[in-house]
Amino acid sequence: MPKPVTQIGAKAFANGKNVKTIAIHTTALTAKNIDDQAFAGIKEGTVIRVPKEKLAEYKKLFAEKGLDKKVKVKAIKTKKK
Repeated sequence: MPKPVTQIGAKAFANGKNVKTIAIHTTALTAKNIDDQAFAGIKEGTVIRVPKEKLAEYKKLFAEKGLDKKVKVKAIKTKKK
């Protein structure tokens, strides 16, 4: 998801059976702009990558918004120069 994303709707990722990785680049997500159950239905084994500076905050927030404990949230890998 590009940086301009400012909200995530309910069950936005549900039924994504072939989705293995979700990359969220924005740092603007809050409890107010993510609908309840926005992360419900993401299959086990999927990895959500987020900005490193938001990792702890987003892990907690996504869990509150329906993310299964078996789905991993990790920092976006940065390219070495």
